[in-house]
Amino acid sequence: MPLRRLRTVAVVGLPLLIAACGSSASSRSSGGSVPLEGTNWVLGSGVSLGVPLTGVTANLELTSGSASGNSGCNQYHAPYQASGSKLTIGPQIATTQMACGPAQTAVERVYLDRLPKVATYSIQGGAALLEFSASTGGTGLAGSWIATSYYTGTAVQSVTGGVEITAAFTTTSVSGNTGCNTYGGGVAITGNTIRIGPLTSTLIACPTEELSTQEHQYLAALELATTFKVTGDRLDLYRSGGAYAVTYQRG
Repeated sequence: MPLRRLRTVAVVGLPLLIAACGSSASSRSSGGSVPLEGTNWVLGSGVSLGVPLTGVTANLELTSGSASGNSGCNQYHAPYQASGSKLTIGPQIATTQMACGPAQTAVERVYLDRLPKVATYSIQGGAALLEFSASTGGTGLAGSWIATSYYTGTAVQSVTGGVEITAAFTTTSVSGNTGCNTYGGGVAITGNTIRIGPLTSTLIACPTEELSTQEHQYLAALELATTFKVTGDRLDLYRSGGAYAVTYQRG
């Protein structure tokens, strides 16, 4: 899939520029199959923020009048309007209030300051304010991941028991370790939809009932996943309706 990039640019009115390889005209879509709205745009390092982006991830999603994402540490959301070549975000932006480290705080401050300055978007012209890359399809999913939480059937809970639950995804399969057994199965991906399973595993008895229950619930949660999102070093698998199935950090 050709790389699609979203760039906010500082011209009169501070336009938002949607750039795609070979594009030459303004469009609500980024010149191909990746649209402006409904895409997970991950902040890239192509444009200087004046502060280091290393180790910090921010993203932007524009869906049904709501702009949301992570600003480097906190989650944020704001109203937006898009019409023709016009785009406005905010100006009021609500965020969570987590304490952040110095690097995350520095990125967050600049990022949230620039978002409300967007007024229009176009393919050409302007000095860039922010640059994003589309995170969609199976390419970003491929690789090794470590589970951080999973759906138990009634709630989402962190991995416990002092074990590491892993998953190695390709565009057609997943394999890994539950903390007791190795497992594997098929994966089918279309855009950001995903179907996992059926899964099989080895049959070594877990040393504790807690780990046995965790293994069962984790594998069941994987097979419940219907959509996914990769944001930097984080992978989220979602159940039908948008609730979490499993969350991972890149291994």
